[in-house]
Amino acid sequence: MEDLERYLNDIVEPTVDDFRQKPSSVRLGFLSCVAIDHSVDYLAAPQDRTHWNGDQHRAKRRQMRKLFKKESADFEVASEVANAFKHVKTISPRSLEAAEVYQRPPAIAGRMRAGASMAGDRTGAVVVDGHNLLHVVTEALRFLRSKTR
Repeated sequence: MEDLERYLNDIVEPTVDDFRQKPSSVRLGFLSCVAIDHSVDYLAAPQDRTHWNGDQHRAKRRQMRKLFKKESADFEVASEVANAFKHVKTISPRSLEAAEVYQRPPAIAGRMRAGASMAGDRTGAVVVDGHNLLHVVTEALRFLRSKTR
């Protein structure tokens, strides 16, 4: 658990904070999703690493990721986004493609786009399936923090 807490504090939280500073950055949204998705690696790692078994670790990661996706829709979306950008298109039943994760420009002069920007939105956002990705990663991080208690 200590490794997960360290990873969340040192890697995930600062990456999500960067995304909060630039909420319409697809790059920072993707990096936040990758950091969240790889949190499972830290939970699945054995406490005693002197006899590391890669096959067991991979199997435990798969099992945990599957469970987390059932427990948290936000974790599931973050994991899908991470894999879509890494592989262009996921092999899941959802088949999310990287192109389906896009920047919604802010509704300000010179940046607003008809049909894409939302009235009153001064920051813009990264959107997937109509969801604001910053909200998704924030909730996925909250879910992961619950696993450290």
